[in-house]
Amino acid sequence: MPVLKTQSVSEVQEAVTHFSVYSDHIQQLLLNLAQSSPSSLPDDLVSAILNGQATSALQQLVPLHVRRKAGLFFTSTPLANKIAKRLAPKLRTGARLLDPACGAGNLLLACAKYLPVGANLAETLRLWSNSIMGYDLYPEFIRATQFRLAFFAASHHFDEGEAIRHIDPAFIFDKLIVEDFFSHVIPDDVDCIVVNPPFGYIDASADCLWATGKVQYAGQFLEKLFHITHKDQHIIAILPDVLRSGTRYRKWRSLVAGMCSSLEIEMAGRFDGNTDVDVFILNAVVGNTSEFMIKWPDFQQRNVDTKHIVGDFFQVHVGSVVPHRDPIEGPLYPYIHARTAPAWQTIRQIREDRQYAGRVFTPPFVVVHRTSSPSDKSRCIATLIDIEQHVAVENHLLVLLPIDNSIDSCRLLLDVFRSEQSTDWLNQRIRCRHLTVSSLRELPWLGKIPSER
Repeated sequence: MPVLKTQSVSEVQEAVTHFSVYSDHIQQLLLNLAQSSPSSLPDDLVSAILNGQATSALQQLVPLHVRRKAGLFFTSTPLANKIAKRLAPKLRTGARLLDPACGAGNLLLACAKYLPVGANLAETLRLWSNSIMGYDLYPEFIRATQFRLAFFAASHHFDEGEAIRHIDPAFIFDKLIVEDFFSHVIPDDVDCIVVNPPFGYIDASADCLWATGKVQYAGQFLEKLFHITHKDQHIIAILPDVLRSGTRYRKWRSLVAGMCSSLEIEMAGRFDGNTDVDVFILNAVVGNTSEFMIKWPDFQQRNVDTKHIVGDFFQVHVGSVVPHRDPIEGPLYPYIHARTAPAWQTIRQIREDRQYAGRVFTPPFVVVHRTSSPSDKSRCIATLIDIEQHVAVENHLLVLLPIDNSIDSCRLLLDVFRSEQSTDWLNQRIRCRHLTVSSLRELPWLGKIPSER
């Protein structure tokens, strides 16, 4: 959970208490099931409890600004099912499962679909209770997880009304605990750890070896998790794509890979339909080997049809002007920013000026909008700058300077950026909502190269 001020913690805790409405709803459904002892159970009723109902309840009962502040976003059904399927062979044999940030239990419920079912309700509850562990900071989330698991277990034995009536979810699922997970030691008999850690930015801890300043909390959470796990434990985590593709997380990737005996990653698209963040799935087994060091899987391969990358012909920089921070002082220069850089145009006159004492750029060069989404038709929205003066460039633009100082090279670069292959490559390389210097520098050069002009 992101570190919050005392006032913020109180606000989040108060807001989350409203989630009790959903827990009460599941409790009532369980009582209704016990009293009616139906001959069959509606599939849509079980499906709603297993799938998106908890997420909908969170969105309705806890305000968005609170969810963002505390990183409260439950795992979507498709993501949860994808992770559960990866663990299905182990779960079918009764593997012990831990979720250190379980929320309302979406990941645990998806995994429970593959757990053994007993001959009767009592046996199923005993098997599942022995297999499932989870932690969360909020009592209402733990309570919801306990009731959802109890209802799912009862759905396998819906004709046992008397047994269902006597279910005490908090007593049965007593390994679902309201506490900070990191205040505990992971039992060495836990086989699988599934986690969707809180997203958001926090100050890096004093002992952080891979970054300073603001960092993705999910990255710090996972590193800490790896440090307290045991050899051969299986971790599957849902993580923001910036950890996979961001330049400043390169050391984090090396650190994580160095603690694994096997490591796979899979891009998983958007977190859900309401959250504009792309994620990936990390699938790892803890414990490096003495024979070789595991490396982070490389998604930055050059295109097989080319020997060159953009960095062979262009220097790539971030525009240097920070509009609301840099003082209006120094020489007067033509000034270009994201709103005055039309797509695919050649600019020969810049009408806006700005005083600036920092670095300026000498045309010809190409600017690219840093803001860029995998859903965009083209990831690189580029503009060619061709004027006779030095230019001040806003920091929301990337600047590509031709090494040969040729405008023809700039025109060829626009052709590279326009190609569908470049967009496809960048969508593999970086799923964040912004482009980076390294992603453009490493982009394969497709088509005619400058020396062939």
